[in-house]
Amino acid sequence: MLRLDNLNQNQVLTITAKGTLTQQDYEDVMPSLESILEQHSKLRFYIKLEDCSGIRPGALWEDLKFDMKHRSKFGRTAVVGDKKWEEWGTKLAQWIVKDEVKFFHADQRDEAWEWVNH
Repeated sequence: MLRLDNLNQNQVLTITAKGTLTQQDYEDVMPSLESILEQHSKLRFYIKLEDCSGIRPGALWEDLKFDMKHRSKFGRTAVVGDKKWEEWGTKLAQWIVKDEVKFFHADQRDEAWEWVNH
């Protein structure tokens, strides 16, 4: 499940991901995310990974296509999770987007929030 939670005054969009991410999860949120990106020159992201158990190949493909298409509109991104594979995925994302992407462990969520907002 993917959910767009809120966009704050610092242009930080909070996204929550839970469970195993599917292609349908991406197809459900992409139109809203596209619309938000059209309204702003650049967005920052605060991504909360909660009990994530993986990402299916179709979902990964949708994510990669979207990221490549919009990477110039991505500002710094904080990814908050608790699994080693989530940390590695964050490191791989740094190769795609043009701005900083940083992984924070779940107990560092406040630090992640401060970092992405400054």
